[in-house]
Amino acid sequence: MVTVLSGLSQNSSGRRMPRVKSNKEPCAVWRGLFLFLLSCFPVAAQVAPIPTPTQLPGSPFAIRKNWIIGGTGSWDYLTVDPTAERLFIAHGRTVQVVDLASGSIAGQIGDFRNAHAIALDDTGQYGYISDGPADLIAVFDRITLAVEATIPIGCSPRSIAFEHRSRLLFAVCGSNVANPETQPLVRRPSGIASRPPRTTGQPPAAGNDEDNNFAGISHVVAVDTDKNTAVADIAIPGDFRFAQADGAGHVYVTVAEAERMEFSNGHTNRYLIPPRIAKFDGPTVAAEVQRLREHQANSNSPVSMDWVGDDGRGERAGFSTVPLPSNCRRPQGLAVDSKDFRLFAACNDQQLLILNATDGHVIATLTTGPGDDVTGYDPERELIYSANGAGYGSLTIIQQDANTDSYAVIQNLPTLARARTLAVDSSSGNVYLVTDYMGVDLSPRGGFAPIKTTPISGSFQVLVVGH
Repeated sequence: MVTVLSGLSQNSSGRRMPRVKSNKEPCAVWRGLFLFLLSCFPVAAQVAPIPTPTQLPGSPFAIRKNWIIGGTGSWDYLTVDPTAERLFIAHGRTVQVVDLASGSIAGQIGDFRNAHAIALDDTGQYGYISDGPADLIAVFDRITLAVEATIPIGCSPRSIAFEHRSRLLFAVCGSNVANPETQPLVRRPSGIASRPPRTTGQPPAAGNDEDNNFAGISHVVAVDTDKNTAVADIAIPGDFRFAQADGAGHVYVTVAEAERMEFSNGHTNRYLIPPRIAKFDGPTVAAEVQRLREHQANSNSPVSMDWVGDDGRGERAGFSTVPLPSNCRRPQGLAVDSKDFRLFAACNDQQLLILNATDGHVIATLTTGPGDDVTGYDPERELIYSANGAGYGSLTIIQQDANTDSYAVIQNLPTLARARTLAVDSSSGNVYLVTDYMGVDLSPRGGFAPIKTTPISGSFQVLVVGH
């Protein structure tokens, strides 16, 4: 099977082969490769040609607009509300709301410690914001932009996803073991019913003080959005990262490799938990929560679903995994094609994997760019986007042909440095990224102090990418 990369094709052995540019390729090119041919013939006529980076769909993508919206602090995920024509941006202590028709600020939400992600329900009424340092989820009215409730979940959520069939919100508190200095390991949500005593050789349950240093365990907290309360705490080995709902009852989460510590007979054993994609079935999780709650004394506390006894790859009620190749280190961005059961996972080695969502089979591997953080999918146009924020910044655009299950990079668009997160508006076909400008302090310094770059005040902006 041939996997098409940006400008090259790659066979199953990993060797790169010249690309067939058209069915009119000069015969001389093929004589050197196929000496047994007596004459040239149109090879490309036998199969449908896969688009190459020079065969753009209609017209090239470009940055059509720059909206300078200002604000302070770091930023994280973006979310588009296509019906209300609004863009929500988690930006430091606030969530900025941008009117997509004018590019102006329509309002802002909250006074958070650090907003991370925004999820929207299926009614058009409510939205949800994760505030990691505050260990909570905020519920806001999408019309008035007022915060109507806060839901404490006891751990530090970053990515969140709303699953409409079960009406559960899944909040991901990753272990972040790859960068332990940047964020403390997650704490177990408070108010959880106590567990039965663990058996010999089993690692400590992730709820006691000793467990705050138990590396390799993440928490996924399920929130009942009808009651605005946390109903389940799921502890699973691995570094859980980005969550994405597929609109068909499932939530997928990228899981980076993590080192797990197991305590047995006074010894600490360490082993690596491989990367994978976790899959939660919303209705099944809701049913399991209801079943467990019937046997719980305190019905107001979240039920505990602890799966720390293995490497987190075994199936549980409402939970399964899709394997990832071992060389897909620290996967982050994820997009889902629920119609064709395809997953688009970004690895940190500038590779995007196209996976069968059922069995994890790798269908294609494509090269993106450095710092690929967020992946987006436009089902209307069958386009996949990868925001690459490292270096100069770029947006990789990939064309999907669902009929032939083929994929090709059609454009690498230069953006700006640190434009690492994006949101796709399938109604208009536009893609939104955010970043700012960096300045250099050239004031005199003593000695050999390094030159430092700092964000330029008021330069935070939205990049609008389209045809």
